[in-house]
Amino acid sequence: MANENELRIVAAVIIKPEHKEELLKIFQEVVKETRKEEGNVSYGLYENVSDPNKYTFIEVWKSQAAIDSHNASKHFQAFVKAIDGKVESLSVDVLQAKY
Repeated sequence: MANENELRIVAAVIIKPEHKEELLKIFQEVVKETRKEEGNVSYGLYENVSDPNKYTFIEVWKSQAAIDSHNASKHFQAFVKAIDGKVESLSVDVLQAKY
């Protein structure tokens, strides 16, 4: 069973196709840097097989404090700035295991 103190984030982003090449580099950088964070358990990026412009980040964090630290990090703030205006939509769900 999952550690009930851990939190998961599922962030779905639909990119504007004309920015795909640039955004994939940005995505790769945020994944690489985030995986180094002490509070991160796992951080993956997935491309939707039926929609090549839809990507999903699936993240596992040790705590809300770890997420807060990540959100304040230099690399995450650079990511937020870099994707501005280049995505169609972004949805973020923070989840906690119950069973």
